[in-house]
Amino acid sequence: MSKKIDISIIIPAYNEAKRLPLFLNAVISYCKRSQKIYEIIIVDDGSKDNTFGIAASYKDKFADIDVVKIRKNRGKGYAVKRGFFKATGNICLFLDADGSVTPDEIEKNIHYIMEDGYDIFIGSRVIKNKENVVSAAWYRKLLGLVFNFFVHFFLFKNVKDTQCGFKIFRKEVIKPLFSRSYLRGFGFDLEILYLAYKMGYKVKEGSVSWHHVGGSKINLLKDPIVMFFNILQIRNWG
Repeated sequence: MSKKIDISIIIPAYNEAKRLPLFLNAVISYCKRSQKIYEIIIVDDGSKDNTFGIAASYKDKFADIDVVKIRKNRGKGYAVKRGFFKATGNICLFLDADGSVTPDEIEKNIHYIMEDGYDIFIGSRVIKNKENVVSAAWYRKLLGLVFNFFVHFFLFKNVKDTQCGFKIFRKEVIKPLFSRSYLRGFGFDLEILYLAYKMGYKVKEGSVSWHHVGGSKINLLKDPIVMFFNILQIRNWG
């Protein structure tokens, strides 16, 4: 008889050989302390370094860990979808492999799904909270403000931060949402949230602590342009 998993943690990873060990140690330590039963699914999105080997080596440290290997880089959205479709937990979430959001935020916010009746929780770096700290460079904050202006103008106004790499989903909404999504890159968050509101799911956005970790895969010149076109694509599809 297979073990019943309460919560599945999906970690999309692309060329994360340097940053992944520290983060995985923190995630595994958190899971072992918790009374809930966790599984960890690391999705190697076609990395050119030893991300897969490092991730696989952690199977000896945590029994319920799985590593998915995508042969060719397909994008964060595709990697998250692959992980979610493999997950068996009643609740599924994803965390960025850089560790900008720590696993402690899970315990702080999981009640929104388990007790308060929400279908989706969105971690936010924009919503202020005395307990949470956001450490980001001024130019990233400026880009975020400009990006959010276009999101609010073209798509929806009720989310302040669509791009934070920490989101929690009730298992039942995974297939209806992600089977309808097309975007494979960083713009997938926008599409999923747009679909969620169109489909009437209950979404909660809440403050989380976030700090910048060096080695970001985001190209601050190219990716904002791509994501602007993603906004227009989603609006057109809608």
